[in-house]
Order: sequence, then structure tokens, then C-alpha cells
Amino acid sequence: MPTLYEFPPTRSNRVKWALEELGIDYTSSFVDFFKSEQQSEQHKRIHPLGLVPVYQTDTYTMYESVAILLQVLDEYPHAKLAPPIGTAERGIYYQWCVFSSAELDPHLFDFMKHTMHLSEEERVPQIAQRAEKQFRARGQVLSDFLQDKHYVLGQHFSGADIALGYSCNWAAYTGLLKEYPILVEYYARLQCRPSFHKVFGS
Repeated sequence: MPTLYEFPPTRSNRVKWALEELGIDYTSSFVDFFKSEQQSEQHKRIHPLGLVPVYQTDTYTMYESVAILLQVLDEYPHAKLAPPIGTAERGIYYQWCVFSSAELDPHLFDFMKHTMHLSEEERVPQIAQRAEKQFRARGQVLSDFLQDKHYVLGQHFSGADIALGYSCNWAAYTGLLKEYPILVEYYARLQCRPSFHKVFGS
């Protein structure tokens, strides 16, 4: 049985959401960041940077949330959460999966860190301002793309919506999502999925 090394609400939730959508039986191994378990020698043997998620099966061990997402969805093609390889839809799917982690997540992280999580003395307002500006530009790009769509691939929910849905969850937490009505509506649709509630709660 696969094992997911996780610490909610980090990006391990992106993988957990995919596993719940697929109905895969897996073992959850909670890595307590508050106790610095991610820095233990045991954990660093499976993730040398001491991070989560890590997804471990009988044949491979992977980290990077979007990479794991892409892998597990390809392993279960009957679920139809990933378009066929080589199609135009597959290209769109790849683009927005990568966009979530490469373009949205880093700026959300910096904004959250320098407005919410660091002590007042450690916060750098310029970093927060730059992160907000960068996120707003990218949030507008995503909003424009989704303005006439139910999901990334139109009417069909896919792994790209899991990838972006996690970023929307993060943006809602920081207060940045509310500036984009289209993204607020999109995120509300994602929140209606039973698998979302299993991962994020009600």
C-alpha cells in the first residue's frame, strides 16, 4: 500500500486530494513540523530537503506535489482525471498544473510569510508587496482563462483543477483570492467535491 508523508495544510494536501479523488487505499504518515520531524535523519533519507509531500510505493519514492499528482493520475487512467497523452487538452493540463506550483505558490508563500507567519520584527514589507504584485498579475491571467469555463478543461474536472484548487485554497487563506470573483466562484465549485472535504474539512 502506498504511503503519503504529509503535514496539512502544506502542499501534501494537493497529493492527498488526488488520492481521495481516485479512491486509492494509502497509509498516511504524519510528519510533525512543529516537532521538527521533517529534519530528522529518517525523513531526510526519503526527502533530502526535509519537506513534504513524499509519496512512496513498492517501486518508487517521489516528492514535489505536482509531479506526484501527474504520476498517480496517469496510473489510474480509468478515472479520466488526465487527458490522453499527445492531445491538445493534455498540453493545457500540463500548463496549468505547472503554473500552479511555478507561478502561484512561490508568491503566495512569500506573501503569507511576510504578512502572517513571521514575527513583526522579521517581516520585510517590500517582499510582501512584491509578492502581492506578482500574484495579482498571475491571478488575473488565471481569472481571464477561466472566465467562460467551469473547470480548466471546460466542463470536465481534472487534475489541473486539483493543482490550481490547492493554490486557490492558499490564496483564500491569505485574503488575496477575493479580488477575483471568477476565481472565487471557481474555488467554490471545487469546494463542493466530497474529496475536497475529506482533505480540507468543511
